[in-house]
Amino acid sequence: MKKFWIGIIIIAVIAVIAMFRFLKPDKTAVEATDQTEVSKPVEIAKAKRGEIRSELQLSGTIEAESRVSVIPKISGRIISLSVSEGDRVKKGYPLAVIEHEELKLAVQQAEATLEAAESAFSQTQQLAKVRVHSQVAQAKALLNAAEVSLLQVKELAEIRTVTQIDQAEAGLKSLEANLEKIKTGARDEDRRQAEAGLKQAKASLVNAQNNYARMEELFKNGAISQQSLENSQTQLDVMIAQHKIATEQLQLIDNGAREEDIQAMEAQVEQAKAALRLAQAQASTKTWEKDIALAQSQVDTAQAGFTSAHALEKAKSWEAEITTAKTAQTQASIALKLAKKRLRDATIEAPIDGIVSQRYLDLGGMAVPTAPLFEIVDIDTVKATADVIEVHLSQVALNQQASINIDGINTPISGTISYISPTLQPMQRTAKVEIRIDNLEGTLRPGMFAKVTVPVEVHTDAILVPRTSLIEDAQTKTQNVFVVEAGVSERRPVEIGLSRGGEVEIVSGLNEGDSVVIAGQHSLKVGESVTVVNP
Repeated sequence: MKKFWIGIIIIAVIAVIAMFRFLKPDKTAVEATDQTEVSKPVEIAKAKRGEIRSELQLSGTIEAESRVSVIPKISGRIISLSVSEGDRVKKGYPLAVIEHEELKLAVQQAEATLEAAESAFSQTQQLAKVRVHSQVAQAKALLNAAEVSLLQVKELAEIRTVTQIDQAEAGLKSLEANLEKIKTGARDEDRRQAEAGLKQAKASLVNAQNNYARMEELFKNGAISQQSLENSQTQLDVMIAQHKIATEQLQLIDNGAREEDIQAMEAQVEQAKAALRLAQAQASTKTWEKDIALAQSQVDTAQAGFTSAHALEKAKSWEAEITTAKTAQTQASIALKLAKKRLRDATIEAPIDGIVSQRYLDLGGMAVPTAPLFEIVDIDTVKATADVIEVHLSQVALNQQASINIDGINTPISGTISYISPTLQPMQRTAKVEIRIDNLEGTLRPGMFAKVTVPVEVHTDAILVPRTSLIEDAQTKTQNVFVVEAGVSERRPVEIGLSRGGEVEIVSGLNEGDSVVIAGQHSLKVGESVTVVNP
């Protein structure tokens, strides 16, 4: 503006002098005017080398790099609060504590369960294999015992029945002979026979007693049926009776027969006949076959048990048992970890470094997993978010530098483009761009208005002239400038490049140091004399 007024003053002075000469002309002056051309006053600027850049101007808002709502994972009453709004916290710092007595008990219970599972696992490791081998040995022993019982039953069953018939027949004959002797009178020979009969009856009684003892043992082991045991008892009873009869016969021979003795002997004969019929009936039913079948079934059962135990041993079933115990231990361990985690969840910790911007509950309030307790913001690093229209998206890129101006902060702040949205807003046709800014001193606050400048293209060695020097040709739409050389104007067509503010880049048509007319050029003609009036 100052240069403009100086030019006006100079022109005014020249005009006054011209008017003075016009009013008072003399011959010499008129002749000089005819011979000398008047120079036009202009202002010039030197074409210089420098840096120029094309920039994208954006408007945005400062936001926190991280803004986290702290939500509890468990429900409960707040029993401790250690921070207030505005406090700076580190990640992991305890913010609040929720009542957790039941959670402590759950941890103790899980610890006890784990201890029991570990003990069971240890015992299983030590005993499982031994137990399987022991089962095999026990099954083998039971099989051997069942096979022995089967052999005993086979040996005793039929022989015992036949022997019972023989004994019954012999006893009947002896009684019949004794009855006859009693009726005819005893002789020495009869006495000897009676004594021999008593000895035989006594031997048969002992044999019956031993047989009953064996049968009772077999019955206890399940090798014979109840019927076989009862038959053995019956045989023992018969032998006891025969022994008694033989004893009484000998007494009759010694004392002489009476009528009642004869009647008693006749009754004994009838009893012996009944015992013979019973033994014959038992033989006809072949009860020993049932005993053998029962003993054989016990052998089969024992064989199945041994086969099963041997299969477990062959398959190493103890390994599955150990695996099951190990699984139970693992489950108990996981349950303990879960219980401890829930107990830790009762203490609310800061998830990031930052400042507590909001605290929603006071001491004694009820925390629930659906509502936040705190809000923490990290403003050590902030971001300026701006919307870039579709046509300018190609001019921005990740890690590109940007300059941010904030009202109230005199110095521009540097930032880096850290995010470009992959999609555009359908209505606005804009994409979100984030510029990351270091804010260690806390100068920038979320919510501030930001003016973002992104350099799109930079030329560091450009020929620069003031934008006011350009003259556009209305017909060709080309740009021209006037250059002063030796006090004479020269018009040059130029090709322009980048422009910024009041400067423009000349790609061709000028050289560094050329004197470019920046004021008065619009009235110049090519080849006119000019006077530089720059202050």
